[in-house]
Amino acid sequence: MSGTRRRKLIRERAADAGVLLLAGVDLLQWHAHSPGWHPHQLAVSVIAVLALVLRRRCPLGVLALTLVGMADGDIVLAPITALFYVGQRYALRTAAICSAAVTAIAVAQSLLPGRPAPSSLRDWIIHIVYAAAVSAAPTAIGLQLRTRRALANSYAALRRSRAEELHLARRLASVEERSALARMLHDSVGHATSLIALRAQALQSRTQDPTAAEDAAAIHSLSRRALDEMRAVTGMLRPQEDDPGAGGLRQIPQLLSRAGLFDTARIAVKDPDRWSARVQSAVYHVVQEALTNAIRHAPGARIEVVVESTPANQSADRLFVDVRNGPAPGATPSVPHGGHGLTGLAAQVAEAHGAFTYGRTEAGGFYVRAVF
Repeated sequence: MSGTRRRKLIRERAADAGVLLLAGVDLLQWHAHSPGWHPHQLAVSVIAVLALVLRRRCPLGVLALTLVGMADGDIVLAPITALFYVGQRYALRTAAICSAAVTAIAVAQSLLPGRPAPSSLRDWIIHIVYAAAVSAAPTAIGLQLRTRRALANSYAALRRSRAEELHLARRLASVEERSALARMLHDSVGHATSLIALRAQALQSRTQDPTAAEDAAAIHSLSRRALDEMRAVTGMLRPQEDDPGAGGLRQIPQLLSRAGLFDTARIAVKDPDRWSARVQSAVYHVVQEALTNAIRHAPGARIEVVVESTPANQSADRLFVDVRNGPAPGATPSVPHGGHGLTGLAAQVAEAHGAFTYGRTEAGGFYVRAVF
């Protein structure tokens, strides 16, 4: 048994001894002032006093026994003690009924033969008010302690809930940071690494220099390995989560220029800055991911990029993004991919309040479209 539990048990035993002692004194006082008592009255009163040991476990049963002792033996302290524990255990309605029962028995005792009774209406009112106050006081104290304990439990539950909420908030912030990092790796590093792998493969097939071809093959192999490792990392970091990103509408021309598509693309956004950073980031990532997929899965195919907005003076302000490619003219090179790009784009476009679609074209190519 732990020290805390042992101390609690000692306090309970000391309280039991004190309650029994006071109730016993009350019983002896009644016995001393009642010369005409009967043995059964003493037995009932003793049982009622001893029942107080069970007041914590069964307060209603103990109160019933003390009420019998009160009606038959005129004891007072035992039912008052039982009322206190009834107030601690039960709701207001039950406690009020029990308190009223004690008051009724106390008043009814004055009507029994041989008992002193009030002689006037004023005395009756004082007697009833006194009996009600004596019964209500321990009940009210018990109810107050019950309410206080309930409030303490609610406060403790609230603190636990708040701690869990803070813990979840920290975890969510960590997930968002990891998702942002994964998105950056997938969209930026993955795009550049895919271009390196494809350029190295193209150089390997065109060069006549054995040394250059060997170097190109090594670069292609290392690029593929880097892509594999990067896809594994982004998969663990859950790249499908949203990432506000750093790219915007003004960075799209540089992106197209690096891919060699600047001359064939159509960019017609009159005032890029009027679009929010979240929308601009989503547009940039749509173009970047679509280009990466087209170059990776359909090398040599024609790629068309359109980014345009409606005029600012029109009521319906829209921003359209359309990237499509035709079928690959030859065999598609084996370049690994993670499968998270389009899923992540759909989530990011939705967060920017846009509509996102993609699929196969009638000519056998692929298209990616977003409207904001």
